[in-house]
Amino acid sequence: MTGNLSLRDRAILLGVVVLALYGLAVVLWFMKFDRDWSKSIKSYESAVKTYRREAALIAKRDALQAQYEEEQEKIPVLPEDSPSDTHWMALLTGLAEKHHVSISGKKPGKEEQEDVLSKLEVEVEWTASLSSLVKFLYALETAERAMFDVRSIGVATSGRNTGYLKGKMTICCAYLREEGKDK
Repeated sequence: MTGNLSLRDRAILLGVVVLALYGLAVVLWFMKFDRDWSKSIKSYESAVKTYRREAALIAKRDALQAQYEEEQEKIPVLPEDSPSDTHWMALLTGLAEKHHVSISGKKPGKEEQEDVLSKLEVEVEWTASLSSLVKFLYALETAERAMFDVRSIGVATSGRNTGYLKGKMTICCAYLREEGKDK
């Protein structure tokens, strides 16, 4: 077919093919440029979100630091060699008596260590009126120099005592050991 074309026609055809290839290259370059531009925009938007979130945290730093220090002051520090279960049993028994909650069947678990924080879970069986139970739970939450967390609570009516409830609860006690405090 090209044998019938003149030299001028061949040059024009070659020019058209070269222009078409350049056009294709430009289109492909713009498509890649568009993809890269879209990626850059998404990356920029993600960076802006991260920046705003971190700037908000930095703005709240003093308040968060004060809250951290307030919570840290609540954590009691026990001597390394003292048994933690007797300390926590005495506190729980005292709070229960103060709020007219009868505690029986206290079963302390095994002391667990998480970083510098030590935990002891205590399972107790209790009997109390609803108002006494609520006051006792509030006292656990607001106790000074102690950190209690009620992990589970079961409540049932006490068949023979009208107006009283009974049940079991698991209370987690958190504290530091003197040696762990310096780490």
